[in-house]
Amino acid sequence: MTVCKIKTLKNNTRMSTQELLQTISKKIEEGVTDFDIEACGQHDIGGSSWTKSGGSLTFRITNPGQRVGAMAMDGTKIIVEGSAPADVGWLNSGAEITVKGDGGDTSAHCAAGGKIYIGGRTGTRSGALMKHDPKFEPPEFWVLKNTGSFSFEFMSGGIAVICGYDCNELQSVLGNRSCVGMVGGTVYVRGRIYGLASCVETVKLNKFDKDFLKSGMKHFLQNIGRTELEQELLDFSDWCKIVPLPKESKINKITVKEFKAAEWFKDGLFGDLVEDNGEVFSLAQPGKARLRTPVWNKTKCVNCKLCIKNCPQKAIKENYLLIDEKCIGCGICSAVCPVNAWTIS
Repeated sequence: MTVCKIKTLKNNTRMSTQELLQTISKKIEEGVTDFDIEACGQHDIGGSSWTKSGGSLTFRITNPGQRVGAMAMDGTKIIVEGSAPADVGWLNSGAEITVKGDGGDTSAHCAAGGKIYIGGRTGTRSGALMKHDPKFEPPEFWVLKNTGSFSFEFMSGGIAVICGYDCNELQSVLGNRSCVGMVGGTVYVRGRIYGLASCVETVKLNKFDKDFLKSGMKHFLQNIGRTELEQELLDFSDWCKIVPLPKESKINKITVKEFKAAEWFKDGLFGDLVEDNGEVFSLAQPGKARLRTPVWNKTKCVNCKLCIKNCPQKAIKENYLLIDEKCIGCGICSAVCPVNAWTIS
């Protein structure tokens, strides 16, 4: 099969992302399934491409922009020579994506299928919102070195493997505050971990885990060109796995104020710029802080009292006067009034 080679920079003029994607689509319609693309920061390369016959597609890419392989489907193979910026394999739906260098922030974000291989490090929030449809094989996310902080947030399925290679100097190969909100899936980790969320636990590998890593490691290392590391990485003495706590486990609930005092960043997220006095605002503000204020028109009122019965804050007295410190301006009084005696300003 003839390889379609596309250079996106000619005579110092850069091909736009739109033009590149349209060119790829046209070539696929002509029967081309194999691409070599010298990119220049164009985004979404290799994603959302398919053949009418359902055949496979291969993309070899240099210098891609964001979201390389975004929403890529089963049968698509993407190889990035070097590193790639944010959103590698975003919403991957079945493709095999290999980045031989580093991946940027949010690599494998929302991945639902396929396999993503990173030959270096990945950035913040990588692996967040990975999921698994039981009708298909779970998505896999393999990283040779480490991830940035907030990795695997709200993960609900899939498998991640963080090999921790050449990361001995790091306090944590997952950064800080990893696995916040994680409710499903598995994260295999080799190396030190710090700042892990309280909703997960680390456990030792069992035979199934070791067999999985043995079977997948060879292909991973072949893809990123580091087969010489196989023996070192399959020494399981430094490995563990992270899984969500069982549903029956009791997690102590704390208030937002307690969370800010005990768990949040010291002096607040913007503590270097403004002083955080620790005050916590409720989601719906009453009184002067509310966004809207109900106004009652006595001449229109028919005394049905639907507004009083339906007010969620019990902020309307029997004489239809508002209790400001309770009213949040939700507008329900106006919505239920049959004669429009309440208006919202």
